[in-house]
This record gives sequence, C-alpha cells and structure tokens, in this order.
Amino acid sequence: MSGLTPPDGANDGLATVHVFPLRRMLSLDDAALYLGIPARRLRMLGRLNAGPRPAARNGRTPMYRVEDLDRYVTLLYGRARISAAEEARQRQDWRGRIAAPGALDARGRRVRMIDPCMQALTLDVLVSAGGPMGLKLLFASGLGLIFLSHTPVMWRLYAML
Repeated sequence: MSGLTPPDGANDGLATVHVFPLRRMLSLDDAALYLGIPARRLRMLGRLNAGPRPAARNGRTPMYRVEDLDRYVTLLYGRARISAAEEARQRQDWRGRIAAPGALDARGRRVRMIDPCMQALTLDVLVSAGGPMGLKLLFASGLGLIFLSHTPVMWRLYAML
C-alpha cells in the first residue's frame, strides 16, 4: 500500500482511475477542412495572430483542438451578429457535407470543399488584421525609396536603365 487514500473514502485497495475529457487534435489541413476554409488561409490567419491558436506542434505542423476551433467559429459568427441558432444550423449543415463521401476530381483526389460563410467571415478578419500591417509595409518601403533616391546607388541604377 502506498499510504494514499482514495478520494471517495473507499479503502478497497484498488487504484482509482480518473477519466480526463477527450481532447481531439486536428492537423492544419484537417482543421482547415473542419472550419471550411483553405489551409493557406488558416496558415495566414495564424501568422497574423488573428486565427485559432494551435494547441501543440507535431514537428512543424500545428495541431488544433476541436474545442478551440468551435470557439473561434462562435467568435466569428458573433462578430458578424449572426444568431446562435443560425450558426448551429449552418455548422451542422457543414459537418454533414464534410462527413458525406465527397466528389473526386480527375486524378482521384477528393475535391476541396469550402464553406462560403466561413470564407467571408475569415476574409473580414484577414482584411482587418492585415490592413494595418500592409499600410505599415507600404509606408516603410516608401521611406526606403525616398532615402535611396538621394544616394549614388540609385543614380547608378538610373544610369543603367
């Protein structure tokens, strides 16, 4: 005996097993399919810190919890002021579409399916998160162009043209 008593007060000498909730993890491609957006868009949302946060990394591949993805979808629908009932209906419809056997293209691969509502909602997030960054990049490149236009390096480049 280890000297530890079971938490329920029973002293039967058997080990106590604690069941933890199932945490299903999805890779980047599976998470993108679950959300209904291309993997490229989910990767870009992650780079802008505007998407769901990966729970872990499997090598270089981020892994996402289903609960976190559902929370992110609820956040997007709430931001667009879409009711919870409509969100549940659309997400149930989407889960039914991805669970059904999909159409195959000419090479025998599954056709990539995209949810139009999630496509629009994530585009809004990309524009609002990436817009200020794009403006900062344009501003910095404009300053660099102004700075280089007054140097002999640019004069030589102009002479070569």
